Amino acid sequence: MDLNNNVIVMMVILFIFGIGFFIVTSIMGTVTEQMIDIPVINESEGAVASIEGINEVTGRLDYVVFGLFIGLTLALLVGSFFAAYHPVLMFIYFLVVVVGVIASTVLSNVWVNVSQSSVFGSTIVTFPITNNLLTNLPLYVGVVGIIGLFVMFIRRSQGGSNI
Repeated sequence: MDLNNNVIVMMVILFIFGIGFFIVTSIMGTVTEQMIDIPVINESEGAVASIEGINEVTGRLDYVVFGLFIGLTLALLVGSFFAAYHPVLMFIYFLVVVVGVIASTVLSNVWVNVSQSSVFGSTIVTFPITNNLLTNLPLYVGVVGIIGLFVMFIRRSQGGSNI
C-alpha cells in the first residue's frame, strides 16, 4: 500500500469500526433487554447471566476501537520511517494529509449526528473513547499525519535512501 493514503485509510477504518461497533452495541442492548423480559428466559438464572454477558462483551468494543487507533498510528509511523521518499513526494504526502483532515471533518459530523440520534438512546455512554476519537477525528488525523511527515523527514535527513 502506498504511504500517501495511509492517513485516509486509517481515518476510514476507524470510522467504519466505530460506527459498526456502536450500532451493534445498541442493537444487542435492545435485544438482550427484550430477551430478559420474556418470562420463560427470566426464570432461569443461567440464561439471564448468559444474556447479560453479551452486554459485557459489547461494552468492551470501545477498547477495540482504541487499540485499532493505536495500531494504525504505529503502522503509519513505521511505514513513514522506512519509506524512501523524495522531497517532492513529501509535499504530496502533506496534501494528502490536508485532504484527509477535510474528509475526516465530514466523517466526524456524521458520527455526531448518528451518535446523538434518539434511536440509539444512551449507547453513547458505553463509548467514551470512540466518541472522543471520532468527534475529534480531524484533529487526530492532522496530528498523526504531521507526525508521520516529520518521521519521514527525520529518516531522510539521516541519510535514508531516495527513490
